[in-house]
Amino acid sequence: MNVSSWLNSAPIDRLDAELIVAHILGKDRTFLHAHPDFSLSEANLAQIRAFTERRALGEPLAYILGSKEFYGRQFKVTRDTLVPRPETEALIDTIKALKPHKVLDVGTGSGCIAITLALELPQTEVDALDISPAALKIAHENAQNLGATVNFAPSDLLEAAGQGYDLIVANLPYVDAKWDWIGPELRYEPQIALFAEDGGLALIKKLIQEAPAHLTEKGYLILEADRSQHQKIADYASDSFKQINPTDQTLVVSLCRR
Repeated sequence: MNVSSWLNSAPIDRLDAELIVAHILGKDRTFLHAHPDFSLSEANLAQIRAFTERRALGEPLAYILGSKEFYGRQFKVTRDTLVPRPETEALIDTIKALKPHKVLDVGTGSGCIAITLALELPQTEVDALDISPAALKIAHENAQNLGATVNFAPSDLLEAAGQGYDLIVANLPYVDAKWDWIGPELRYEPQIALFAEDGGLALIKKLIQEAPAHLTEKGYLILEADRSQHQKIADYASDSFKQINPTDQTLVVSLCRR
């Protein structure tokens, strides 16, 4: 069977099918388009079918292929880490514009935020924390593979954090298990990194309480959260922070010390 025949009969999304075939062949999608008649060996087909079955059951493609692109770089991911999402790149853009000198990434997971900041802002000192030893192992690997200098440490939120940060960034669990739009793919991701009590805000509220002691006088707290949660977060943080992006249409909540 050749590439074109397999792709035309694949029981999954065309793009996913192309990415699986390209991965198995060690090629890019351009190769597939340029060589539709390329013959697939029986070994190739066995691997492709196995990966396709996993994808058809709803497993995220990133876990099947073992990596995910984030901000133009490939990050290793496993089921111990969340899959990096394109919308999270908005955090990077927001932080780059602020040009902080010292940053802390809380709940780093695969390390995609911390590592990207270290590479995009080479003069910035970047620390990163996570409660999961397994996730920290993956983050260390990604930093090494991408040549980034990040100080990783195990911590429950800010338990092990230092002080004097210009900016704390966090993509904490913010999904409410009661939301009716939750897709089946989420069952494959680490639940501890997805779901939180109190309408998804329990850990975010705890971080808001703890953050001022670790920030400079005019430091920033940059969070990812669902748009429906933004006003609740701003209201909860109002004693210590002011919201600086009340009309933001991204998932980013930017708070600044008063």
